[in-house]
Amino acid sequence: MSYCTFLAADCFLPEVKPEKDYPLEINVDEGTIYDGGANDNYSFWIFDEVGDYTDKSSGVVLDWNYYTVKRGGQIIEYIKKALESCDSVELWRVWLMDYYEYNERPYYRRSEISIDELTEEDIKKISDMDVWSSYKNRPTYYCLKITR
Repeated sequence: MSYCTFLAADCFLPEVKPEKDYPLEINVDEGTIYDGGANDNYSFWIFDEVGDYTDKSSGVVLDWNYYTVKRGGQIIEYIKKALESCDSVELWRVWLMDYYEYNERPYYRRSEISIDELTEEDIKKISDMDVWSSYKNRPTYYCLKITR
């Protein structure tokens, strides 16, 4: 089980991969990660389990080592492109799990924003959410709905 940040929509969301491979340096002693900081060093992978979390038909998982402002900006551009084909895109932060592991369903925190108001900081905020911080026995799932 692990944290997952993903986008969901009712239009096709294509995969995105970096143009080249970048080095990854993990310093356990200092608690740091460095991946070159390149703007395109992130991926979107098809998320087949999107229907477990939302009624949207298409989903992609965000795969990155960490947030940068320019990566956040590129994600906003990706969302803008998707909004040319659908009315809304959802940005989710969840804990991947089987609901049957818990006696109760997770809590949901939802908010909505227009694409014109969406900032890189909004992308960072959702992707940094700790789904276990509010309640010890039940996760909280976060969904930011982005509209045209």
